[in-house]
Amino acid sequence: RAGRRVTDEGRKRTRFHRRRADQIGRNVARMPEAAPRKRAPRKPAPTAEAGQDLILESQSPSATGTAEAAAPADGGTRLVVTAYIGIGNRLCIRGEGPGLSWDKGVQMTFISIGKWRWETKAASAAVRFKLYKNDEIECTALGERTIQPGAQEMLTAAF
Repeated sequence: RAGRRVTDEGRKRTRFHRRRADQIGRNVARMPEAAPRKRAPRKPAPTAEAGQDLILESQSPSATGTAEAAAPADGGTRLVVTAYIGIGNRLCIRGEGPGLSWDKGVQMTFISIGKWRWETKAASAAVRFKLYKNDEIECTALGERTIQPGAQEMLTAAF
C-alpha cells in the first residue's frame, strides 16, 4: 500500500473519512436556525428642565499660539507648552533667566502626553527663552518669547 499512486479522480475515502462526513452532514441537518438577536430598547432622550441648561465655555488660543492663564498662587514663573514631539523626544528651553543659558538647554518636565512644564520661583526680571526639541531643533514657529516674573504662560509649539 505504501507505493500506491493516488490521483485526484481515483482518490478513495477511507472508512473514517466516510463516517466523519456522514456525521457532519447529519449535524448540519439537525442544527436549528439561529434566531435573530433582539436589541435592547432605546433609552429616551434626556429632557432639559428649565434652569438646568449646560453652558460650555472654551478658551481659544490667540493667533500666536498662546493662551494667557492666571498667575500661579505660589508666585512662581511657569511655562506650560503643548507639543506633540513623539515618543522618546524631550522638550528643552534655552534663554536668559534663572538656570537658563543660550548655549545649553534645560529639559522641561513631562506632565502628560503632549504637555511640558518649566517653572522657577527665582525670576526677578522678565525671562527670555526659545524652545528646542531634544536641545537640537529650534521651534521656529514660536521664535524667541518673553514671560514676566510671577506669570504663567501656555503655548502651543509646532516643530
